[in-house]
Amino acid sequence: MFLKFDNISFSYGEDLAINDVSFEMNKGEIVGLIGANGSGKTTAILNIIKYLQPRSGKIYVKGIDILKLKNENFPVSYIPDDPIFYDELTMLEHFHFLKALYPDNELTIEYLIDKLELHPHLQKVPSALSKGTKQKLLIALSLLRDYEILIADEPFNGLDPKQISIFKDTLLNCKKLGKAVLLSTHLLDMVDGLCDKYILLKDGKRIAYGTKKEIIKMHNLNTDITLEQIYLTLIERVE
Repeated sequence: MFLKFDNISFSYGEDLAINDVSFEMNKGEIVGLIGANGSGKTTAILNIIKYLQPRSGKIYVKGIDILKLKNENFPVSYIPDDPIFYDELTMLEHFHFLKALYPDNELTIEYLIDKLELHPHLQKVPSALSKGTKQKLLIALSLLRDYEILIADEPFNGLDPKQISIFKDTLLNCKKLGKAVLLSTHLLDMVDGLCDKYILLKDGKRIAYGTKKEIIKMHNLNTDITLEQIYLTLIERVE
């Protein structure tokens, strides 16, 4: 087990955003964190990256409480829902800045530029980029870091069908390289069949967890059901 999210609860003031949620991840595995907006997905992620601290429960990476890990030893790369860039740097300067911080990463700037088709935009600053191009830049920069787990929060936003296909291939390559991938989204059709396991959230509570087949069997659902149909059926059962 690489990451363990162990009975985590978190509240914003009196509002309980995550209620006793648990799941585990292994290396070489893509896990989908699934739920509607406001279900607790981003809060769960912010606890994993140590931006927030749980009210109760613990998060472990390789058996170590993440709060005991120094930031320089924390093996996480994060694609946030809202892009964050240096406004005065061009796209190419962003690449060189990250590469200087992580020179041992085997991925090259040239490979990422080619893979994500970013050549026409290298001399542009972030404010001159479209939403989709900003998202591709954010993805590329996250891959330049040294990491063992890639966390992506709503990464499909702004991407066209071709870009989505390229990003999915990128995630599958991360899996092939033995990385762990946590993929948060409310676009269920995007990850149906892509993930090894799924965590389904509603109102901060885990309503299902496991492979698609395990969830179908556990909840006595039709074997040919889609992930979206699974989610809609299960949230109706808990309402």
